Amino acid sequence: MKQLNYDVLIIGGGFAGSTAAWHLANKGLKILLIDSKPWSRIGDKPCGDAVSKEHFDNLGMPYPENEQLEQKIEGIKLYSPDMSTEWTVRGEGFEINAPAYTQRILREAQNRGVEVMDMTTAMKPILDNDFVKGAIIFDRRKEEQIEVRSTVVIEATGYSRSFRSKLPQNVPVAEDMDERDADIAYREVAYTKEEIEEPSYLKIFINQTTSPGGYWWYFPKGKDKVNIGLGIQGGMGYPSIYTFYEKYWRDYGSDVDRNRMIVKGGALVPTRRPLDTLVWNGIIVIGDSGYTANPVHGGGKGSAMISGFCAARSTLNAFEKRDFSSQSLWETNLCYNERYGAKQASLELFRRFLQRLSDDDISYGMRRKVIKEEDLLEASTTGDLQLSVADKAMRVLSGLGKPSLLFKLKNVAQYMKDIKDLYRNYPRNPAKLDAWRADVKQLVSEFDKVISK
Repeated sequence: MKQLNYDVLIIGGGFAGSTAAWHLANKGLKILLIDSKPWSRIGDKPCGDAVSKEHFDNLGMPYPENEQLEQKIEGIKLYSPDMSTEWTVRGEGFEINAPAYTQRILREAQNRGVEVMDMTTAMKPILDNDFVKGAIIFDRRKEEQIEVRSTVVIEATGYSRSFRSKLPQNVPVAEDMDERDADIAYREVAYTKEEIEEPSYLKIFINQTTSPGGYWWYFPKGKDKVNIGLGIQGGMGYPSIYTFYEKYWRDYGSDVDRNRMIVKGGALVPTRRPLDTLVWNGIIVIGDSGYTANPVHGGGKGSAMISGFCAARSTLNAFEKRDFSSQSLWETNLCYNERYGAKQASLELFRRFLQRLSDDDISYGMRRKVIKEEDLLEASTTGDLQLSVADKAMRVLSGLGKPSLLFKLKNVAQYMKDIKDLYRNYPRNPAKLDAWRADVKQLVSEFDKVISK
């Protein structure tokens, strides 16, 4: 078997992997990135394709342009289940052509020295003295196995977790996930029968009947093209997502011309807090494989970029120290949790609360503004749910009803703060991981009991 040697092996060329490669390029390291898809399909993943502008600004990434940018976004319109209430949350972003943008980033990394192999899969990890030291890969073009030895492996295989799932179960980054902490998503991209009225606003429809545990989306990709789809909570025994789509798509996209469909497909999306640790000896896990998607809306491109950035920074520091242990790579955790993970853990609790509400509860809450647009924006931006106890008491005293819902909201806000504080105090080294993990598990268990009453 042929053997190749690299400083860094990146497995997966989606948003996370390509971002890591882009930040590592031209830094004096020998890097190989592999992806199982042919080049023309790298970055092609069924999702809403929306990314907040702030992620590009914060990470120094280039904006999408030309064919990569399909629509500039000014905000989101959120609709109650009974469709009687419309909220507008403003914020700049992009509706992108994900494969085009990803391939651009990879081309730029490639032009700065990163080697890229498409149609190549990682078959199994190479382990040596409790360190990940590379992978046995399979090049489908040449139909040959190759032993790739590397000092650091960056695992970005998406929800399939196809590489880290082959690690021994006692390795922390091999952590599995409860199916209920994921959404099953399906979307179609098609032309519309007429021009879209407000193409710069994304639309989200919350409805436990038509999308249990999830939501529908209608994301314009220009004046006459739209990405429309839904997500439903996994592990609940619901009918096929295609059943929901076929039954209800006209309720949310009556202008869609399915005879002029461009692409369709489904995917699984993690909707929980990130892996307890994204690193171990010689390996960093990023993107959907590290459970980095937003737990409330399932968007994962921005947070995937953050995880790729943090992995690149940690990798460069490890090479400076010539230490590739979990302790040396630990900065990935600290970087990611500071930039996104603490908020993400907080939003997981908010997601668990929302999934227990009825359509009547949600419509009532939006109509009465129990949570206001500014509360929602604050929660989605920082993970903090600012709910004044005095304000909620006044609402109850004013006879607005549903005091149990208001009481639960108060508890939800407190638990969101508590878990965010836990993540802000993430352990500074691997030795303290188990104790911290036990504290998180206990808090989540207590929270589930409180909201189930």
